[in-house]
Amino acid sequence: MNLLFLIGEYMELYDLRAFVSVVEHGSVTRAARELNRVPSGITTRIMQLEDYLGVKLFLREKKRLLITPLGQTFYEHAKRVLDLMSEGERQVKNAGPGGKLRIGAMESTAAVRLPERLAALHNFHPAIELELITGTSRGLYQRLLENQLDVIFAADVPQDGRVERVPVFEERLVVIAPAGHEEIREPSDMACKTLLAFAEGCSYRNRLLSWCRSHGMAPEKVVELSSYHAIMAATAAGMGAGIVPDSVLDVFPNPGTLAIFPMEPDLGRAVTELLWRAGMFSPNIQALKNVCARPKILPKKGGTWGKFIMSG
Repeated sequence: MNLLFLIGEYMELYDLRAFVSVVEHGSVTRAARELNRVPSGITTRIMQLEDYLGVKLFLREKKRLLITPLGQTFYEHAKRVLDLMSEGERQVKNAGPGGKLRIGAMESTAAVRLPERLAALHNFHPAIELELITGTSRGLYQRLLENQLDVIFAADVPQDGRVERVPVFEERLVVIAPAGHEEIREPSDMACKTLLAFAEGCSYRNRLLSWCRSHGMAPEKVVELSSYHAIMAATAAGMGAGIVPDSVLDVFPNPGTLAIFPMEPDLGRAVTELLWRAGMFSPNIQALKNVCARPKILPKKGGTWGKFIMSG
């Protein structure tokens, strides 16, 4: 007897509870009292079960109900199903972190902000199976909406009722040029009109282009590169100028080959957010949020600092 199939196709879980209660109490009246139902409703449920199964579950002798051998068999299966449902409910309500957690992050966040925090997450919750991919903010956002990722670290994601979010890191964006470059205060100060950036969809690239447009300048060319190391190396080689969060300068082996200039304040302050689908918050996401909330200040070369802003 495939009782789970029967539940899905023909009966409600309450039918099983009514039946089991009658068997265990030996009375429709006492079962109705336990389930807070009227006795006639319990009797109707039992009769419907017998119709569904095509067998008699009880023998009726005056006001007594005697369970039949087939009724006893059904009771054992029904009791097992209800016990499994109760255990499942208990585990869901008291679920701790565990299983797969699919994380998407901008490359700068993955390289600088996450290694120590993900290591802490693994140490605190070894049952979580971490998966990490990197991409542009727009690409990560789309993958989150398509349920390909559980959480993302991204910047400049538009407001969307389908997504919940909390700020986690604040980045200071800087313009980089080859060492020895004269001061860059506006786009026209760049000796090379080629911009080095990630592919379209990168929030920092969008800010760099917005900065240029706000000063009436259009770059002659945008060279797309796949990593900040590549952007910094190409800049050092004189291929063009780029924009990076100053937190990544600490992981570049030759910072002396770069000239570094602050962006205008409104464009130079970027907030990285932790985002997840509305209604999909889980113990795993809570655990990740917790490790991100640990106070963390990352010193940067040249006296600049990466700033942690999440309050928890």
